Amino acid sequence: MKPALIVIDVQNEYFAPHGQWILPDGLAALTHIQELLSAFRQHRLPIFHIQHESPAPDAPVFRKGSPGREVHPEISILPGEKQIVKRVPGAFYQTSLEEDLLAVQADTLIICGYMTHMCCDTTTRQASERGLRVLFATDATATLDLKLNDKVIPHQIVHETTLAIMTRFASILPTTEIIKTITQ
Repeated sequence: MKPALIVIDVQNEYFAPHGQWILPDGLAALTHIQELLSAFRQHRLPIFHIQHESPAPDAPVFRKGSPGREVHPEISILPGEKQIVKRVPGAFYQTSLEEDLLAVQADTLIICGYMTHMCCDTTTRQASERGLRVLFATDATATLDLKLNDKVIPHQIVHETTLAIMTRFASILPTTEIIKTITQ
């Protein structure tokens, strides 16, 4: 196994005071994202930081130059760690991610970040389509409440439902199990 860590959209847009889409479990997931970053750095494994950027100059979220688009201050991007900007939910679409993964010979992706049901889900499906193995970090991803016809679907339900769907495309594991897997 040649793993690569994919850190998706850990940006201020999901946190107070700048964010428009505050994630109720965002800080808890951030702690686990930091654990994954630490383990990958300790073992000198490749790390890819994915950042969402809205192409429209008047976009309400992830607008270029806005505080919400910036990486969360508790996440540092170290030399040698690749930063990739995406403009749609999937990290493979019109980015260098696939070529970058080939360059480091990665065959297994560890997915963490935000939001569980959107960019993490889409990137996982894209990776599966490319024949890559995926480990989806259950506790290093988070989402928010959604609405359907004026009914609120709680973030916990959205998260758990997405994880259940992801079992078709990935191994669904907590951070501790992923770290054990990559360090063996």
